[in-house]
Amino acid sequence: MLSNRSNKDTKEVKRISLIPSRQEQQQEQEYKYIQPVKTVNVENQDPKWSELKVDGKNINHRAYTSITIHNDFLYLYGGYQVQLGIMDEFYRMNLKSLSYQWEKLSYKENPGPRTRHQMCTYMDRIYIFGGQIHQSVSTNSMWYFDLNSHTWIKCKINQSYPPEIDNHTAIIHNDNWIVFGGFFGGTVGLHSNYVYKYEFASNTWQRIQPQNSTAPTPRDGSGIAIHKNILYMFGGSNGHQRFNDLWKFDFQVWTYIPVSSNILPRVRSGHVMLVHDDKIIIFGGIHDITWELDDLFVFNLKKMEWISVDEDSARRKDKQLLSPTKDNKQDLQHSRRQFRKSTRTGSIRKTIKRTTLSPLKKPDQSEDSLESPTRNLSQAQSNQKTLDEKKRKEIQQKKMALLKIFEVDEGQKLQFRDNSPTSEKMRNSLFLVGNPKADLKIRQGKLTEFGKPLVSKFLQPLQSMQNQIIGKKPCARDGHSFTIYQSQLIIFGGDRHQMSFNDIYSLDLTKI
Repeated sequence: MLSNRSNKDTKEVKRISLIPSRQEQQQEQEYKYIQPVKTVNVENQDPKWSELKVDGKNINHRAYTSITIHNDFLYLYGGYQVQLGIMDEFYRMNLKSLSYQWEKLSYKENPGPRTRHQMCTYMDRIYIFGGQIHQSVSTNSMWYFDLNSHTWIKCKINQSYPPEIDNHTAIIHNDNWIVFGGFFGGTVGLHSNYVYKYEFASNTWQRIQPQNSTAPTPRDGSGIAIHKNILYMFGGSNGHQRFNDLWKFDFQVWTYIPVSSNILPRVRSGHVMLVHDDKIIIFGGIHDITWELDDLFVFNLKKMEWISVDEDSARRKDKQLLSPTKDNKQDLQHSRRQFRKSTRTGSIRKTIKRTTLSPLKKPDQSEDSLESPTRNLSQAQSNQKTLDEKKRKEIQQKKMALLKIFEVDEGQKLQFRDNSPTSEKMRNSLFLVGNPKADLKIRQGKLTEFGKPLVSKFLQPLQSMQNQIIGKKPCARDGHSFTIYQSQLIIFGGDRHQMSFNDIYSLDLTKI
């Protein structure tokens, strides 16, 4: 694949350097205008994943936000960033548009700053429950956004409401909103393993009491999913340790699911969990301090066993950098040999000669002894040349590595490709037609004699229609939010080592 790609690149450079014919120009214009590229394939990457490229200004980086889907629109509210704190911004994005753009929705009445909350869509309303409103201050308030009247409305809190809670998990099931776990703030200050059910019609909460005493350890940041009226729960944290246990709840009895296979996901919290085609899918999360994950696991509900689809690559890369490989060991041994050779023939050898001479014995005044300083000087100069050449090679290799990082795809090449002489003449003629005075210069930001600057579309760079990068996989993270859209898992944001993201990825669930 590498040789084919390099040949393709060299052919592309040759074609650009030559003056194209009229037929080639016509084919090029047809390729630019009639066949816009919508996706970009990334070689040697995971075809299940793709990144959604945001057109225009992107929103601030954030983690612990919440997203939901309604009528092909992706809605997002709140989030947290170390520099900005807890946010209260409300956005939406049209997922059917050719260009993905965030649209900010501003209203006077809104839930206010919110993070580690849950959000869902039911009927024509977007509901928000719980979360943190200040540092270490959580709430149990419920708001909904009416998509018809475009107004935020606060639900009246009654006695059935749970205590102030954050970092809980929730899912819609049979016209009810099921909530598990979380951290009870306020005067409680404890982790939870309760299961609550919210009825949208009556605005009432009900705690579902299990009939047995066996239940998962209280925790927050876990994942839940429902399959055939059974609630499955995996992972989470209680502040002291993280878990990788799998439980099921038929809304009457909790049952621990033992796994006999050797394959078992690492302990984690803040991960993604969902069910698709008799399979439980989990992605990402945090395993330990400064150890976020990007692995993908599947639990087969028919065979009751875990399957590792993608292993964690973040920590594996760190181990490869820290542990020396065979090539690194050979390079290290070679550099040591070169150092020994240079020290034998360099200044150290001269000092040894000087110190071995006896102070009582006069040196011989022969021709060989007179020529020895010149020989040492020439030898030192040759050694210096070899060292300089080695440094030049190393610098050149670093330059090539940097240039490889900034390689552009075919769509970007079309934007920066030089026009042919005929197209330059056409462009100049169009410029003169739009501006009767040939000496009139259009300057950006300044008005012309006509009142405002006239800029032809032919003078502006072509905009690429690429809105997805197929094969690009998200890096390790936790605190990311997710939702399901047409057999696609949509993931937004999250953080790694307290560095937040604002990227969007989609996972094709049919390719797992």
